[in-house]
Amino acid sequence: MKGNSGNLLEPNYIEDGNKKILTTAGAFGLLRKGIIENLGSKRAKGFLLRYGWSLGVSDAEEAMVTSTSIEYLIKQASVLHLSTGHIGDVQSERFIELIDSENIKTIRAKGKWIHSFEAYEHLKHHGKSDSPVCHTLIGYASGYMSTICKKSVIVKEISCIAKGDPECCFEMKLQGDWGMEIQEELKFYHEINIIEELEYTYEQLLEQRNYIDKVSKFHKKLTESISNGSNLQDIADTTFGLLRIPISIEDLSFQKIVFSGMNEEEYSNLSKELKESLIRKNRKNNILPLFKETTRLKTENQERLVTPIIVQKKVIGYCTFLYQKDTEKSAENNIMFIERVANAASLYLLNEKTSFEALEKMKGYFLEQILKGQYTSREEIINRGRYMGVDLETPFYIAAIDYKENNKTSKDNKEHYEQILESIAKYLDIQGHKALIGQYEGKIIMLIPESSNILPNMERILKHIETNHPFYKYKIGISDKSEDIEHVLDNLDESFITLRMSTEKKIIHFKDLGIVGILINSKNVSGIKKIAKQELGPIYKLSEVKMKELLKTLYVFLANGGKLQQTMEDLSLSMSGLMYRINKIEKLIKKDLRDSSQSYQLLLILDSLLALGELEI
Repeated sequence: MKGNSGNLLEPNYIEDGNKKILTTAGAFGLLRKGIIENLGSKRAKGFLLRYGWSLGVSDAEEAMVTSTSIEYLIKQASVLHLSTGHIGDVQSERFIELIDSENIKTIRAKGKWIHSFEAYEHLKHHGKSDSPVCHTLIGYASGYMSTICKKSVIVKEISCIAKGDPECCFEMKLQGDWGMEIQEELKFYHEINIIEELEYTYEQLLEQRNYIDKVSKFHKKLTESISNGSNLQDIADTTFGLLRIPISIEDLSFQKIVFSGMNEEEYSNLSKELKESLIRKNRKNNILPLFKETTRLKTENQERLVTPIIVQKKVIGYCTFLYQKDTEKSAENNIMFIERVANAASLYLLNEKTSFEALEKMKGYFLEQILKGQYTSREEIINRGRYMGVDLETPFYIAAIDYKENNKTSKDNKEHYEQILESIAKYLDIQGHKALIGQYEGKIIMLIPESSNILPNMERILKHIETNHPFYKYKIGISDKSEDIEHVLDNLDESFITLRMSTEKKIIHFKDLGIVGILINSKNVSGIKKIAKQELGPIYKLSEVKMKELLKTLYVFLANGGKLQQTMEDLSLSMSGLMYRINKIEKLIKKDLRDSSQSYQLLLILDSLLALGELEI
């Protein structure tokens, strides 16, 4: 009985193997939900698309039993699709070019599915989607049309209600007419064995694990290198030794700090090419851009993987891997390595910055103590200076630096003062110069040993400050040379006097003041003021505004040697306006300004007042 029963059932199964099974939209929605949750959206899309394809092929083969006419079979497509219950209706426009009644040359169509059960079920179970979800409908249409046309016809959904679009719309073309646009979609039509997919996934995970392990070991090596006191060159050499990738560590202008893995000439050529390329791309302001995240840069002869070095939330430089060939994949895989190098460089530079700032603060405090006379003996100062790395037994100079913003002294701007101080200190450190730098009475003060070779480079220092802090105007007053540190306050006074006398020049030395310097240095301040009051008294009796106006006019006129044209231009006055002021001055002080002896004496008095800070020009 059992054997007979089996034999009876088998023929019926074969005969009805393609029998249609009816189901509800809700039931299919639950099945679809389970497939997506268990296989994931990507594999579920392929499964549903192939399921729809199978339904479409089956209906097409059934229709072709009745007729092989292409026109008939296309008309039947809508009827048969509606009979599945997948859609409420379909509207489309088609263009078909036939070879004969049973063969097509080309086909194109656009249309929309009305009331797609798949879109509504997806919204119900999964919510809004980022991409079209009518996979069964796409598969059905593609399978049906490919079967009746005997050519691969691909349908693509271009808008979907589940995605938030107003309608579920599609396009249809021969596979060849889609070109590259459909390449990713074609992958879903081919079933992938899940075992093969799991093996591939395992291989990827294994590769990723090995990569992470390599990055971890690399990071450990760099950390150990920093802990053992390595510098930036050691970090670069260690990185090249482990990865065999040329590396550079550079400042924000892509100027070399250290590099490893190539010779000087190769590095210089590649660096020059990169900077020229970046400036060409940034034509508006002709400056180099700032990179705040890992970036890939390409020029004709190189590719760079650049990542910022960040210290205290500020980008201060870059770590760069340099490739001289097409190494796109390698560059992509090396991102984690270059970022570890940048972290190691950041740690090193943060430590250096902290140590440097601590030392400079000590030097600044030491200078302040010297200027305030808090040391009782010359030997104590010299010994402490030796500890700071500054030789105070040799002759020295004092330089005072003043800076102004919008014609206002910015001495109360503590943040800006610290930035300028740091810029100068770092520049001197890089150049190997030794000096004490601090603040006193709103000025930046430098105690400069003669042996430090700083004075010949003062213009370069000024240029460096102006470049890094361009919104301020600077001037520097430099004292005469002193042989003894105990006379430092005299030199400080000289630098302040020189600053006040610096009207046009940015850098002026006390020795350039000539007789004015000697007069002031003699401390005969009361005598100078008495002579000034005697010679210029009537002008002092005017209102403050008028007094300043006439004194400035007098000073510029005398400084120009009585040249009217030059004085007129310097003061931005008309000739009549200038002559009016000069005549008024001569009447008030009862002197002939064209008399050389009288004009020289007056200019000397004004220069002295200027040096004492009693007069501002």
